[in-house]
Amino acid sequence: MAAPSFSLSRTQLRWLEWLTLSALLLGLVAWASLREQPRVINTFVQDITGWLSAPVPRDDIVIVAIDDASLQSVGRWPWRRSVHAQLIDRIAAQHPKALGVDVLFSEPDLQHPEDDVQLAQAIAQAGHVVLPVDWRMANVDIGAELPLARLREAARQLGHVNVTVDDDGVIRRYSGAQGEDTGPWPHFSIAMLCASGQSHALCQGTRPPEPGEQWVQRSPEIFNFARGDRPYTMYSAEDVLTGRIPADSFRGKYVLLGATASGLGDYFASPARPASRHIAGVELIAHALDSQLSNQHVHAVSLQSNMAVNLAAIVLALLAIALLGPMAGLLAQMTVAAGLLALCLALRSWAGLQLAPGAALVGLLVIYPIWSWRRLSAAARFLQQEMHNLRAALDTTSAPQRNGLLMDDFLERRIKAVETATDTLRQMHGFVRDTLRQIPSPTFVVDPLGMVSLHNAAAVRYLQNLGVPSQGLIAIQSALQGMRTKDSGQVLSFASAEQLRALPPECEVLDREDHPWLLLAEAFRAPAPAGWLLMLVDLTELHKAQQQRDQALRFISHDFRSPQSSIITLLEMYKEFPGQMSEAELHRKINRLAHQSLEMAESFVQLASAQSQAMQPQLLNLDVLLQEAVDDCWAKASEKKIQARYLPGALEAAETDIVCVGDRSLLQRCFVNLLGNAIKYSPSGTVVEASIADDGEYWQVEVRDQGFGMTQEQLDKLFQPFQRFHQNSQPQISGIGLGLSFVQTVVLRHQGFVSVTSGVNEGSCFSLHIPKAPATYPGVQQPQS
Repeated sequence: MAAPSFSLSRTQLRWLEWLTLSALLLGLVAWASLREQPRVINTFVQDITGWLSAPVPRDDIVIVAIDDASLQSVGRWPWRRSVHAQLIDRIAAQHPKALGVDVLFSEPDLQHPEDDVQLAQAIAQAGHVVLPVDWRMANVDIGAELPLARLREAARQLGHVNVTVDDDGVIRRYSGAQGEDTGPWPHFSIAMLCASGQSHALCQGTRPPEPGEQWVQRSPEIFNFARGDRPYTMYSAEDVLTGRIPADSFRGKYVLLGATASGLGDYFASPARPASRHIAGVELIAHALDSQLSNQHVHAVSLQSNMAVNLAAIVLALLAIALLGPMAGLLAQMTVAAGLLALCLALRSWAGLQLAPGAALVGLLVIYPIWSWRRLSAAARFLQQEMHNLRAALDTTSAPQRNGLLMDDFLERRIKAVETATDTLRQMHGFVRDTLRQIPSPTFVVDPLGMVSLHNAAAVRYLQNLGVPSQGLIAIQSALQGMRTKDSGQVLSFASAEQLRALPPECEVLDREDHPWLLLAEAFRAPAPAGWLLMLVDLTELHKAQQQRDQALRFISHDFRSPQSSIITLLEMYKEFPGQMSEAELHRKINRLAHQSLEMAESFVQLASAQSQAMQPQLLNLDVLLQEAVDDCWAKASEKKIQARYLPGALEAAETDIVCVGDRSLLQRCFVNLLGNAIKYSPSGTVVEASIADDGEYWQVEVRDQGFGMTQEQLDKLFQPFQRFHQNSQPQISGIGLGLSFVQTVVLRHQGFVSVTSGVNEGSCFSLHIPKAPATYPGVQQPQS
C-alpha cells in the first residue's frame, strides 16, 4: 500500500518558515546575550546612554593637581616628601571632610629619611587622610603594594586605585573591593567615605589583611561620569603651596591630591571624553567618589535579565512581521529598536541599570531583510504558479515580451506576466461591471456569507425605495427583507448559505409593498468561489398587460361578437319568418350593427396606433386644431341637439401664438375623441365648450360638458381600457371604453398629462396639458425685446 502524501498549504508553509526563522534567531540572540556580544555595539550604546544620562557634578569635590606648572615651580618629579607634607598641611588647615592623596609612597626616602617622619606627622595631624594601594605582579602572582608602614599607620584609610580596562582600551568599570579574599581593600572613593566618618560595609582601615587563598574582585561598579569636560573644581599644587587660593576652598569638602602633569600620572581613555582628551587617575577617583556620595550607582543587569529583554524585543519584531504588512512591519521594527534604546536610557537614568542591547539590535537589523527575502522568494513562486493557472483558465498561451536588458531578471519576468494577466482581468472585470450596470432589473451578487459583494444601479434604486442603505456592507437578508412567495405566502429567509442554496431557480414573490417580482437565483459554479446571483424582475407592467389582455379577450368574446351574432340572428329570423320584418327594417338593423362593429374595430386600431406608431412631430397651432375638432363634431352634436362651441380666450385677443410640437393626426383624433365623448355622455339641450389657457410651460386645453358626471371611484378607473360607467343607467349609449384611453395615451406621448374634475349630475371638465413649443424650434416666433 502506498504511503500517504502530505502537502502544506501556502499559509502553513509561511508559518513554518516564520517559526524556523524565529527559533534560529532567538537562539542566536540568546547565545550572544549570554556572552555580551557584540561588544562594539554594546559599548557604543552604553557610552551614548551614559553621556545622555550624565548627572550634574557635586560642588564639594575638589582636586589639587600636581600639574605642569607645579613641576616647573617646585622642581622635577619626584618631589621631596617634605613638600608633600607641606602641601598636606596647607590643605588640612582648611579642615576638609577627607583628604585623598593619590601618590604611592611604598619605599623609604634613603636620602632624606627625616622627610618620611615629617610626612607621617602631616598625615597624622590632618586626621582624615586616605592613601592608595597599588598592585605588583611577580610572575603570575598578584600582590598589594602598600604605603610605608609609618605612613600607613598615620593614615585613616587605605583604598585601591585599580580600574578595569576594556578590550577597546577604554575605562568604564572598577571594583568596589579588590585584594586578598580575607579582606579586600575598598576602592579609593569608598575609602574617602570611610575617612570622612561615614560607615560602609567595605571600610577596611589601614591594617593589612591576613594572607588569603585567592585574589578577589567584588562589588563591580560602572563609572557614572558627571556632566562636563572638567566637572570638578581643580587647583594647582603650586597655588596651594604659595597660598594663592581662597581661604575656604577646602573647608567641608572632599579633596583629592594627585598628578595630572604630562607624562607623570596615569592617563586613561574614557567614554566621558571620547573626542577631547584622556582623563587622569585622580579624576577617575573624583567621578567614582561623586557616585558614592550621591548614591547614583550604575550596575550591569544580570546576563539572564539582559537576555530576557533582548529576546522580548526580538519576539515583538517577529510578531510584527508575521501579522502586519510590509510597511507596517518595517515601521514596527524601527519602533521596537527605538523602544529598546529608549529603555536602555531610561534604566540608566532612573534605575542605575545598564543593558547590553547589541544582540537584539543586530537581530532587529537582520530580521526584516531575511524575512523579506523569504517572502519575496515565496511571492515569486506563487506568481509563477498563478500565472500558469491563469493562462490555463483564460485559455491563452500569450507570454509577455522579454526586455533584452532584463531578460535574466526573474522577478521582472514575473512582474511582466502579472501586468499582462492584470490587464486581461481588468478588461474582463470592466466587461462584467458594464454588463451588470446595463441590466435594468435589480441584481445582487451574494457571497457565501450572505453579504452583497456587488449590485447595480437598479438595485440601488430598489434599496432606496425600501429605505435600506445602499452604501457599505449590505446583507441580502436586510436587502430582501419581507419577501414572500406569491402562492404560499411563505416569507423567504436568506440568513445562511443553506437557505440561499434552497432557493428555486425562479419564483414569483411579493415585496413588503405587495409589488410582484420574479426572483431569479443562480449559484456560481466551479472553479469560481461559492456565491449566488440574485435578480428581481418587476412584474407590475406584465401583470397590467395581462389584465388588459384578459379584459380585451373578455370584451372580444362578448361585446365584439354580440353585433355579429345579432346580424346572423336577424338574417336567420328573416329567412324563417319573412313576413314579420320588412326588408328595409332588416337593412336598417344590419347597418346599425355593422357600424357598431366597425366602430369597435376602429377604436382598437386607433389605440394600438397611438401606442406604437412613430410620431411625426411638426409645429402646430392648437387653437386651429381645436376649432377643427369642434367643427368635425358639429354634426354629432346637432343630432343630439347639443351645442358644441369653441371659446376664444384672452390668448387670441392678445394675438399670442398658441403653438406646440406634435403629431397632427394624433392630436386631432385626441380632441375629436374627447369632444365626442363629452357629447355622448351629455343630455339633449346642453352645451359642450372647448377652450385653451396658458398654464406656464403648458397649454391647457379644456373640454367642459353638462353631462351625467362621475363618482370618485369612477374617476380612479377613468383611463383604464374597456371601462364603461353608464351602461346600466344609460344603456342607449354605445361604446367599448377605449376613447379616453386613447386620449391619455396621445397626451402622454406628447410629454403632457391629463386632469379631470367631475361630480355626479354636475358635468365633467377634462384638462389636457400639452407642452409649449420650444423658443428655439424652427418657425416659432421669438418674443420682442
